[in-house]
Amino acid sequence: MSFVRCHRHFLSWERPWLPQIAAWLGREWDGSGPLDLSRTLALVPTRQSARRLREALAEHAARHGAAVFPPRAHTPDTLLALASEGAGVATRLEALLAWAEVLRGVDLTAVPAVFPVAPPRRDFAWSWRLAESLFRLQSQLTEAGLGFADVAPRAGPEFPEGERWRQLARLEQLQIDALAARDRVEPHAARRAFAADPVLPPEIERVVVLASPDPLPLLVGMLDCWAGRVPVDVVVFGPLDKTDLFDGAGRPVPDAWAQRVIALPDFERRVHVVTDPAAEASRATDIIQRYPEPDGHVAVGLADPDVLPRLEHTLARAGIGYYNPEGRVRRSEGLYTLLAALAALAREASFDTMATLARCPDFLACLQERCGADFSVADFLEELDDLRAEHLPADLDQARRVVPGPESSVARGLQVVADLRAVLRTEEFPASALAALQLVFGERRLELRRADDARVAEAAAAWRDVMRECAAARDQFAGLESDDAWDVALRLYGDSRRTEEKPDASLELQGWLELLWEDAPHLIVAGMNDGLVPDAIVGDPFLPESLRARLGLRSNAARFARDAYLLEAMATSRAQGGRLDVLLARASGGGDPLRPSRLLLRCDDAQLPARIDFLFRPAASEAPEPPWTRAWKLNPRRLQPPAKVPVTGLRTWLACPFRFYLTQVLRMEPVDPEKTEMDARDFGTLCHAALEAMARAPALRDCVDEAALREFLLAEFDRVARARFGEQLTLPIVVQLESARQRLGKVAALQAAERAAGWIVQRVEWAFSLDVGGLEVRGKIDRIDRHETTGAWRVLDYKTSDTAVPPVKSHLRPQREGEDVLPDWMRVNVDGRDCVWADLQLPMYIRAIAAEAGGAGAVSCGYINLPKAASETALALWPELSGDLLAAAQACTEGVAARIRAGEFWPPVELDADRDPFGSLFHQGAVETVAWEAPS
Repeated sequence: MSFVRCHRHFLSWERPWLPQIAAWLGREWDGSGPLDLSRTLALVPTRQSARRLREALAEHAARHGAAVFPPRAHTPDTLLALASEGAGVATRLEALLAWAEVLRGVDLTAVPAVFPVAPPRRDFAWSWRLAESLFRLQSQLTEAGLGFADVAPRAGPEFPEGERWRQLARLEQLQIDALAARDRVEPHAARRAFAADPVLPPEIERVVVLASPDPLPLLVGMLDCWAGRVPVDVVVFGPLDKTDLFDGAGRPVPDAWAQRVIALPDFERRVHVVTDPAAEASRATDIIQRYPEPDGHVAVGLADPDVLPRLEHTLARAGIGYYNPEGRVRRSEGLYTLLAALAALAREASFDTMATLARCPDFLACLQERCGADFSVADFLEELDDLRAEHLPADLDQARRVVPGPESSVARGLQVVADLRAVLRTEEFPASALAALQLVFGERRLELRRADDARVAEAAAAWRDVMRECAAARDQFAGLESDDAWDVALRLYGDSRRTEEKPDASLELQGWLELLWEDAPHLIVAGMNDGLVPDAIVGDPFLPESLRARLGLRSNAARFARDAYLLEAMATSRAQGGRLDVLLARASGGGDPLRPSRLLLRCDDAQLPARIDFLFRPAASEAPEPPWTRAWKLNPRRLQPPAKVPVTGLRTWLACPFRFYLTQVLRMEPVDPEKTEMDARDFGTLCHAALEAMARAPALRDCVDEAALREFLLAEFDRVARARFGEQLTLPIVVQLESARQRLGKVAALQAAERAAGWIVQRVEWAFSLDVGGLEVRGKIDRIDRHETTGAWRVLDYKTSDTAVPPVKSHLRPQREGEDVLPDWMRVNVDGRDCVWADLQLPMYIRAIAAEAGGAGAVSCGYINLPKAASETALALWPELSGDLLAAAQACTEGVAARIRAGEFWPPVELDADRDPFGSLFHQGAVETVAWEAPS
């Protein structure tokens, strides 16, 4: 690019940039009166550099006891945005909606090179995703002043993708026409038209380009136009004796920088190779902590965005203030979470969407305000979890039908959800969103002096602006349905950023491209990995590297030259009296391997082997990361031992005394907030209910008709299932219920055979209570049979586990290695094998009925197994449970009871994670997690 009256100026990169450029801009100022630069247009690379420029000029003028009227500073984006200030230029949202309209309406057979295969569904979601891709493609081409129609002619007659781009150009023209029909101008076309004949504000007398190594090609063309009208100065921060390293626009020349040696003094002390982004954040924080007052002395730059949240965390823990100039995306804010939950509720009232809304803090605050002081949010959430666990409702209506009562916390909370749902479905967006937010926040009063309330008010104002934009767009694009409008608004709002005022004496966490304007003597740069620095575009489906070069777009070679220049400029400007520390990770936060930046290998050939050895040395030679340590341990409440326990509690104590304490003393139980199907207990409860009803029915007492028994069982099972889960069942529930029906069908055959053999059901769900060493043990026997001829008794327990298990295997387990310390009463020898008691259920059942049956020897026991393989449904008896074995069980029962009464619930047994309901609480095991002191 040639320039008519453009002048390059070089400021030495051996000294800090900002004081030099402030002095250069004021070189004609004599110090009398204010420093007036208001007639100058300054082009800078980033918004942050514009702020730094104003600060540097203010400091320069203050040294002379004067004020400053700064230049009008623009980045390339803000300068080109001037094209959108004219009347009729479409917003980004309008341009995307026009694309979506074109894509949903166009005949795809007319553009086969773009759509060789038709999409399965041409809905709004598909068209919006593709619209975003095409809009980004327009933005990339506009950087060089091109539209889709310009690509094929520029690429040449041999270009193999010519037809594809010609068809894309036809689609783009349809988008432009769709906007023109609404009296709107496509924004990229407006930018190109503005750049072709750029108009300077009348008060501007000079244009200066300041340390901008990567201006848009479109901007370079604008400079050429302006250079014929006003003076245009390009100021380069670089070596005074190597001006040929830069072109007329101040850009590093790719060929000149491709093989240039980058001087990085004291390489092995200033380059830190660590394990991952978290380690980078820790190392950077360690360096920063060496300064009592870091601000102004040390600065931080991040080439890898993954380091940012980790660095914020480590700085906060170290008590160091920080500031992110880019702000935070609103997707991470509480209002976005609430809005997303409301949008989901507007689409469907499933239990999952309702549960998500119920856990939004703003919604819980609304419940508290609407339901009054007697309403308990904790009770509401607990009852909601119980409702899900018990009834597995599919949607809001079903949940409201099975709530325990109209005055319960969950019933009152679900009423508010229903009110929100009604508002969301009655109104169209954005009126529905506004009405829903008024319902949620209507009773809330914000104190803007409080930081949290001020953030809520600011977020609400930003959402209001988005709703207004979407409302205007819906007036223009009638095909935008309410649900789709919700999605669009959430995308716009979630992608926007919230910025805050910079706290005093806080470190700015800056991006890579902003660091050229950083003048702190000590600079720390994290994320110096290949693909991040130098930046590169790989595998672009529309604009591969070869095509980018032909079109005059910024290429990977140009990015390499830019980043090589930036690194050397940062190092050279701190070579005298400063310091540059570079951090890079061997792996990403997800564990993917990372390579060091190629720029770190730009050294003399003689130094290259040592650098390679340093950067790629085995991980074992690195300083080891500090081992994980626990900050604190769980300290459970100490309560008195229970006076009574269920018979199943004995099994829990035998498995692990501490988990017995959690479940039977503290009454803890795990909650599955994402439960979608019955667990083993739910499944067993339903089957037990049907079997109990069969055994209690007088008409079936002597029935040996398998078909009649089956019909009764299945009818009763269906009744119980409907009562619990309602008529609308989810697919997982349907599958599980059918499995239960098949198992119950096999039980009918078993029951008919057992009755024919003389066994009569005497009792069902028979409750008992036994005193064992001062501990009351309670239980309920599923079924007690008695033979009509012999008078023999037997106790039976229904088992609905997936696999049939014989009673002996569920009650006795092999003694494991290292269990010699177990008390003798837990061990028993069976047929020469050392076993350990794992359950005492059936022995306790025999003991409960023994007196009435005339002694334990007159009672047999077993399971009625209903496994997943229905064909394996069968009676599994345990005839060996008698005599010495029954006496051993009694001794074990008394031993467990004594330990429980004595409050002995430690040490725990370390269970496998897949069978430990409390595993999520015990990282590295219960012993390491819990602070437990045995009673004295």
